[in-house]
Amino acid sequence: MSPDSIPQISLGTAALAIFVACTAFIALRGMTRVILSSLVLGISAWIGFRVWQAAPTLSLDWTGKSTAWLTTGLPILAFTLSFFLIRKIIKTLARPIHPPGDEPNSRSFTATAFRLLLALIPTAILCIIGATLLHHNGSIAEVRAFSEKSTNPTAAATASFSQRLKSSVAAAMPAHWLTTLDPLADPSRVNLAKLITAQSSSLLTPVPHPQNGNPIPRAIIVNDPELQNLARQGNFGTLLRHPLLTQALEDPTLKKFLQDLSL
Repeated sequence: MSPDSIPQISLGTAALAIFVACTAFIALRGMTRVILSSLVLGISAWIGFRVWQAAPTLSLDWTGKSTAWLTTGLPILAFTLSFFLIRKIIKTLARPIHPPGDEPNSRSFTATAFRLLLALIPTAILCIIGATLLHHNGSIAEVRAFSEKSTNPTAAATASFSQRLKSSVAAAMPAHWLTTLDPLADPSRVNLAKLITAQSSSLLTPVPHPQNGNPIPRAIIVNDPELQNLARQGNFGTLLRHPLLTQALEDPTLKKFLQDLSL
């Protein structure tokens, strides 16, 4: 089944569905347990995501190159350890307050309204994490589609689903939120990654500047063998996170130039 055949669900509908699910779990398992479990999951997922963003830099510092088992395994390890460690700490702290088997059982209107209000906490955490991941995955799909369109004109269609989700997230969330939550999906960074993937192919055709029509100088492209290999291998997620892109974008002139490109 093609991704394009999947009906697109609005972010508001998705958030409402998550809220209903969180509310249902609270009603079934107890307010305190579900709230704490959601917080543990949310915090652990966020730690894993931040480590995932920094993994290529750490791999380069430790081994001198981007190693797959570090860029992929380190975030999984961080999430797993964080989940069990935070869960253990919270269970230890909460035990004196709610002994085993001591579930809140009030069915008053006030208690129910309070549970619904608290259900917004895990809903917000899960929505923010999910939206950030969708936005970043859309950026990776954008680089992949640009890389493959020279040899496969229909490649862009295969990534359109992820890109539509990214657009929906960008329309629903303030721009400064996305800049903070997903700095690696900055438009100038995505454009630089696109140019690197194009340069890695022998089928590279000059990309015209959107204002003057002249070919983009090849000198602005980070010409590093490791980056070229990542592009040729289709490892666009690691390419987009690579610290060499961060170093290149410290030049404000280059960053402004890339922001003005329409690729």
